[in-house]
Amino acid sequence: MWGGTHRENDRSGFGRYGYGLPCSSLSLGRRFTVISKVGGGALHAVCLDLDEIAAGDYTDAQGNIVVPGASTATLPSFVSDYIAENHPEGWESGTVIYIENLDRLEWLTSRGLRQNVRRQFGVTYHKILGEAEIFVDGEYVDPIDPLFLTPKFHLHDLDEERAQGLTPVKVEVRDPASGGYLGTITLRYVWLPPSFGSVDKSRDAVGINANARFSILKEYHGLIFSRNGRLIDVQTRTPWTTFINNDRYIKVEIEFSATLDEAFGVTTAKQQVTVSPVIWDILQQAGLPKAIEQLRKKVKEAKASPPCGDEPRVLKHKFSAASAIGDGKLNRQTAPIRRGFPYLVVVEKAPRQPFFRVEGHEGAWTLYLNTMHRFYREVYDGPASTPELKTSLEVLLFSSESQISLINQEDKENQNMKLSLWSDRLDAVLGILSDHLKTDGGKDY
Repeated sequence: MWGGTHRENDRSGFGRYGYGLPCSSLSLGRRFTVISKVGGGALHAVCLDLDEIAAGDYTDAQGNIVVPGASTATLPSFVSDYIAENHPEGWESGTVIYIENLDRLEWLTSRGLRQNVRRQFGVTYHKILGEAEIFVDGEYVDPIDPLFLTPKFHLHDLDEERAQGLTPVKVEVRDPASGGYLGTITLRYVWLPPSFGSVDKSRDAVGINANARFSILKEYHGLIFSRNGRLIDVQTRTPWTTFINNDRYIKVEIEFSATLDEAFGVTTAKQQVTVSPVIWDILQQAGLPKAIEQLRKKVKEAKASPPCGDEPRVLKHKFSAASAIGDGKLNRQTAPIRRGFPYLVVVEKAPRQPFFRVEGHEGAWTLYLNTMHRFYREVYDGPASTPELKTSLEVLLFSSESQISLINQEDKENQNMKLSLWSDRLDAVLGILSDHLKTDGGKDY
């Protein structure tokens, strides 16, 4: 029955209220069967069907709705086949929950269901997966620490970037009246490099440039609450601050023992907390607001400090651009390109400056590309870029801008102004394109 359990008020594990199995089953489908056996015993099952309840099949002579008692049972064939394959030595005891008439699945394809459930299970139960194994559709669920601090866990070493943790803080909670011990709260703090969710570290985690970590950054964004080692809620609001999108790169976990359920307002479904003012006061005294600001400062400093790849550097030496011009009749403006001297391509970090510039000095030409402009991040060095495309863009920009050096100073200033306007418009148009791809799920067109 709902609310019936042999673990009434047990604070040592996950279960306590007797609502978990029936509520979670009916949150997915309209019928579920619990099939179970003890060691040396036979299989028995109990079934609950919402449509049969509505039809009156569970109503007794007194008008009470009564779930039928347990009866001997057999396993569905696909379950018995799975057990035979994975437990060839025999299945001694255990429980199967068989859910049918699925009508509330969030993901409608088997692939989407498998991938998303594995991810959610991997995060929710990452602290206990060393004690039990979970499989989804035959695939093992890898533990995923949403703070990315645990070595060997999934996504921890996806690339060279690592989460930066602060010293954890443990707080004992005591009864205000008696001073007796009630439970412990553990606070864990992490800040992540701003490019932690990106494939190409020089660009934002947008569309196809978002790596496998980014979905965790988005989904577990805010204060992460864990009860007895199981993640149960994520909240973005506190009495002092609200987590915004830029805060995806800071992580705070608040883990508490189940003896503090009342103080944290844990619901019977154990999927949500309602933090009491007393606990907020304790968290404030433990330094939570200051720690959040410290984490934000760390991320802000990391954004302001250019990665080593953003320092001005020579990308490559170029052969003479003459071969790109053809064999037509020369004129004064094309002559500098046709004389056969090489040019260099250099990237530089130049906030609020045009997306490129060209400088000539003593027979050498240099094309500077601005890594802070969308053109560099999303076109020149974007995920769809190729060496051939880069070469074509270099020749185009080099040949157009190098002509400015051949005109008088007044016209040159006018050309520079036009280049700035061109850069601003290009940035705006590329931003519109990026937003369009984002709203369409980041598909690659």
